[in-house]
Amino acid sequence: MNHYFLAKSGWEFFDVSKAYGLGLVIQTLTGNASITDRGGFYLIESKNETKFDKIEEISKYFDDSELKTTLITIQRSTKSEMKPPVKKVKGKCLETLTDKESMITVIKNYENLNSPSIIGTDKQTLYQTMDLAATKGIRNEILLKKNYSDGTNIKISDKDFALSLLGHINFTIKKFSDFGLILVAPTPLKTELKNVRQIYANLKGNVKVAHKAGWFPTITQIAINLVSEEIMVKDGGKFAPKFGSLIYSIMRKTGNQWKPSTGGIFPLDFLHQIADSDNAINILNKWKKIFGWTSRKNGHEDLPTSLAEFIANPNLFNYQRYVNFHLRNEIDKDNIKFGDYKKEDFLEVMKNVGI
Repeated sequence: MNHYFLAKSGWEFFDVSKAYGLGLVIQTLTGNASITDRGGFYLIESKNETKFDKIEEISKYFDDSELKTTLITIQRSTKSEMKPPVKKVKGKCLETLTDKESMITVIKNYENLNSPSIIGTDKQTLYQTMDLAATKGIRNEILLKKNYSDGTNIKISDKDFALSLLGHINFTIKKFSDFGLILVAPTPLKTELKNVRQIYANLKGNVKVAHKAGWFPTITQIAINLVSEEIMVKDGGKFAPKFGSLIYSIMRKTGNQWKPSTGGIFPLDFLHQIADSDNAINILNKWKKIFGWTSRKNGHEDLPTSLAEFIANPNLFNYQRYVNFHLRNEIDKDNIKFGDYKKEDFLEVMKNVGI
C-alpha cells in the first residue's frame, strides 16, 4: 500500500481541491486511489504500483468549459472563447503536471507528512474562485503612515496551484444563476476516488440548474442528491458516509467583475442520520422531488427555502415552519402537490429533530 500525506493549510477550499487533485494524479498513475480526512491532513492511498509513463493522461482532465468557469475572474464570460490569461494558466499547469521528472519529485515529497503549503508570497496567484479567503489578498502596512496598502494577490507555488486547479475543475460543482455563481465541493471522509468521480458526474446530471429560490436551497438540493448517491455506494451492505460536509462559495457579478458574496460549510449530519434509517429512500426521494419540481418555477420559494433551513438546522421551530408550508402547499389547489408523508417516514424524521 502506498501512502501520501497532504497537510492542511487552513484554507479549506484550497486544501480539499488540492487533495482531490493529488488523488486524481495518483488514480491516473496507479489505477486506483482512496482519500481520507485524518483531521490535520488528507491521506491518499493506492494499492498499485505508480506508473509514470501514464503522466500524459492528466491532460484529459482539463475540460475547457470547467476551466473557464473556475477561472471566471480572469475569463470574465464562459460564453466567449478562452481568454489568453486562461490559456496561459492552462498551459502552465499542464506543463507542470505532465513533466515526468518533476512529478516524480512532487509525489515523493508527499510520501511523508511535511509542513502545509505556504500561502502568501510565491509565484502563482490563487484566484478567489478557488478559495474566497484569497479575495482580500495581503495588506501591507505603509511605513510612517497609519494606514495600509491595497491588498496584493495571494501567491502559492506553481505545483500547489496546478494540483488545486486540477481538483477544482473535476470535483467542484459550479452553477450559474440570477444571484451569482455557486461553487460547491464535498469534503471526503473516506472514499474511493472513482466513487467521488461517479458521484460528481451524477450530481451534475441530477442538479442541472440553480434553484429559483436562491443559493441556499441550491446547496441543500445538492446535499440531498449527494447523500442519495452515498447510499448507492455501500461498504459491506451497510451505509457509511463518504463525505463530511459541503464547502461552498458564492460570487456575484458587479459590472464586469466577479466579487465574493458569501461562503461557508453546509453540514451533512442530519441527512446522514436519515440515510442510515430504513425509510431513507422514501424521505430523500420526497425532498428531491420538492426541490426538483420547484427549482424552475416562480412562486414556490417558501416551501424549498423552509425545507432547506430545516435540513441545515433540524430543530423543532424549523421543522414546524417547514410542515406548515408543506401543508399550506397541499391545501392550495393551484400549487404543485407533493403528497403527505407516510406515518413511518414522518416519525423517522421526527426522531432526529432537536429542540
